[in-house]
Amino acid sequence: MKLEYILEEQDFINYHLFSLSENKTQKKIKNITKLILVGFFLYIGITMYTSNKTELAILLGITAILGLLFFDKYYNYQLRKLHSKIVKNTYAKRIGEKETMEFTSEYIITEDKAGEGKMKISEVEKINETQANFFIRLSNGAALIISKKGIDNLEEIKNKWKELKIPISENLSWK
Repeated sequence: MKLEYILEEQDFINYHLFSLSENKTQKKIKNITKLILVGFFLYIGITMYTSNKTELAILLGITAILGLLFFDKYYNYQLRKLHSKIVKNTYAKRIGEKETMEFTSEYIITEDKAGEGKMKISEVEKINETQANFFIRLSNGAALIISKKGIDNLEEIKNKWKELKIPISENLSWK
């Protein structure tokens, strides 16, 4: 089975953000940062309240509540912005270029303008599926990205992977 597709900037960004969302350490860092930020505003607010600066204490309390409510959206926005810059710098020569991936009974053969690669099927840990992409995670920590744009036979591809005994994890609600 042979796939031909073009990877866009958004595909690389999606891969980076998906990898971060799967990382437990990253989730802990996000939650600790949120708690420290909210705790800081509450501490300063309580200090201002005991110093009879009620208006400033109320303002800091409101800021703490808003921080608690909107921190996740702001954090995700900043991550997307950061990884957009990383992708532009790192993958600039691969964006918009045609990629080919062929699955045989023993190997995955990839080809792009830089050259060819050959990996054993046994090195594939699992395939994560999102709405727009497939991310093939390899045992050495590397990953392959497949864009669903322009690929018509998705069910046939999934069936081929099942035949090759590659586990598929569906994350279709991931954003």
